[in-house]
Amino acid sequence: MQRPQPGITPVAPVQFKRIRDGATVFADFGADVYGNLQINIPPPVNSTTLAIRLGEKLDATGQIDRRPGGSINYRWLTLATQPNRTVYQIDIPPKPRHSNRQAVHMPPEIGEVTVFRYAEIDNAPASLNAEALHQLWVHTAFDDNNSFFRSSNDTLNAVWDLCKHTIKATTAFGVYIDGERERIPYEADSYINQLSHMAVDANPEVARYTFEHMLKSPTWPTEWSLHMPMMASFDYMFTGDITLTSNNYEALKKKLLMEKARGDGLIRAPGIVDWPAGERDGFNDGDQTNQTGPEINTVVNAFYYHALLEMAIVANAAGRTEDALLFQSTAKAVYNAFNAVFFDQTRGIYLDGEGSTHASLHANMFPLAFDLVPRGYQSQVADFVQSRGMACSVYGAQYLLEALYKAGRDEYALELMASRSDRSWWHMIELGSTMTLEAWDIKYKPNLTWNHAWGAVPSNIISRYMLGVRPLKPGFEKILIAPRPGSLEELHGKVPTMKGPVIVKYQPGVLEIEIPEGTTARVLIPYKLAKSQIFPLRILINGIKESVSADSGYIVIDEVGPGKSKFNF
Repeated sequence: MQRPQPGITPVAPVQFKRIRDGATVFADFGADVYGNLQINIPPPVNSTTLAIRLGEKLDATGQIDRRPGGSINYRWLTLATQPNRTVYQIDIPPKPRHSNRQAVHMPPEIGEVTVFRYAEIDNAPASLNAEALHQLWVHTAFDDNNSFFRSSNDTLNAVWDLCKHTIKATTAFGVYIDGERERIPYEADSYINQLSHMAVDANPEVARYTFEHMLKSPTWPTEWSLHMPMMASFDYMFTGDITLTSNNYEALKKKLLMEKARGDGLIRAPGIVDWPAGERDGFNDGDQTNQTGPEINTVVNAFYYHALLEMAIVANAAGRTEDALLFQSTAKAVYNAFNAVFFDQTRGIYLDGEGSTHASLHANMFPLAFDLVPRGYQSQVADFVQSRGMACSVYGAQYLLEALYKAGRDEYALELMASRSDRSWWHMIELGSTMTLEAWDIKYKPNLTWNHAWGAVPSNIISRYMLGVRPLKPGFEKILIAPRPGSLEELHGKVPTMKGPVIVKYQPGVLEIEIPEGTTARVLIPYKLAKSQIFPLRILINGIKESVSADSGYIVIDEVGPGKSKFNF
């Protein structure tokens, strides 16, 4: 498929001032983006050379940080002005690492870009004012009106805004990249990017192009390969279109790594587990290699099980029925072997791998997230997961939060997303970034970037689990709406789908929804939120008292039709 082409949005400064006794112009454009700087110098224009600094971070004096640390972006550039020319765009030389074969390059009609929020211009003419400067923001098509979110928690609201901007801003290349340092698509990064992109705008084209790019240019971690069936399945369930899988079926099938399986179904392979290596919660007794053992380990096999089931979904939809049955039967064998080999009956939790005595967060959150934990053990595994806190990276947080919601620990998931610790999304805002960071802080990853979309996890967790909007049938023909507000007093969101937006609004005792034409919904309201605990349950549906059923702790209202509906409970 064709690579989605980016466009340019000019952005005016939100702050403009002269510093250093008026010799230097400072502009703050309000947000970090990929782009260029346009300067319109009012005539007369003299022949001179302007020194220009573009950066993401300010120093303690409020000026652009020239030594920001890590891979936080700072560029020093020059611009030669000419008497017969008033409008200029900076010539940005590519960084050496961005010129290699693996890195994604900008289309020539756009030209090289850099990532920045702030600009400083030395020796700026006295006539240069705020109207003369524009940040040329490069991004692919994005409808800001497709999503919104507000709650009674201001920190959570700010985190969602941070994530939404990150997703839009990192579409600059028409393909998902891992941040400014490398500009390379990685499978796990791209899967989280896909989830979060579809949570804020119903445009699957960048994800699809990225998917095909990675089939041709894969990266090295074991679990990253297993993310490819996950991407294919999510695309199918979100869009209802199986073309992406059908066009790439044989290449996708190889991503399962089935040839690595031993007799009981478990695969032999080291795993990246988490990244950076210091975020593995001591997995395999703290081994810091790029990929770690044991050879038969819990994390890799949890992904293998999940990828088999996701591949079965798309194989069946693509008419590969025999393959689908094979993937399902293999997954069943893996489930049985997984629990026989990795579960410690005495402690009631999972160990890192065969022969290990260590139990990490990761060895337990991935099985919980991927439905590998038998019902009788879910509570104690969830207790262990919760006891470890945020002992994983921003990447691992995707699966930690999914695990918590699946285990009914929505209040703790809310606590983590709204946390103000140094391992939180608020901390990224506090540091001064307007995009999510590659890691929780520079002390946890010394070469981190400030523009890494795999950190935008809360956007998709909020839409899929807190607002509870997920497809029950491909393409959202039938929609699940299962809000999990936790202790929030108010929850209001708009979630994009290919059929139109879904709106969810919650206050204690009241749930209002709106779903698009051509869809139906299954609504699940946590029973603990109901004012009445008396059976049979009767609630008001659009002002009429109705009897409803309860299942596994939820009030169930099925086959809700399109348009607006209101539930008082």
